[in-house]
Amino acid sequence: MNNINIIKCNRNHSAIISDLIIDLLKDFNDRSGSSFVIDRNYILETINKLIDRETFGCYAAFENQVPIGLITISHSFAIYNGGDFGVITELYVDKHKRSCGIGKLLLEKAYEFAKQHNWSKLEVGAPNKSEWPRTIDFYKENGFEEKGPKLRLNLK
Repeated sequence: MNNINIIKCNRNHSAIISDLIIDLLKDFNDRSGSSFVIDRNYILETINKLIDRETFGCYAAFENQVPIGLITISHSFAIYNGGDFGVITELYVDKHKRSCGIGKLLLEKAYEFAKQHNWSKLEVGAPNKSEWPRTIDFYKENGFEEKGPKLRLNLK
């Protein structure tokens, strides 16, 4: 890992964040057969709604000033979790840079962000284990435990 720099993103990084999220969605669609709609304007609008929130963190990894990865983390709370906790909502590393420790560096930033907010836990919704075993292994190698699948209902 030469010249890797992780920064906390702000509004000035919206285009970079958008490009990385688009790469994440394309990768996910290609590998899983999902059909996430990729709308750059919608993604930029969403970034600009979230980026200034105190309980939303976004970190980007750069190698020699080229963006190669991203992690986002947000606040949630539940009685079963003892109150406030964090949720890793996106984690992406360029496919040519995977297994080089960049994901771990991004996770460390998420840990720091969660600790700054005094959150007791971090959760992540991981993809299907049979289709994405390396992803599940990555999280387990970094201290996460499997707690079952996550389900979703779209309301809009």
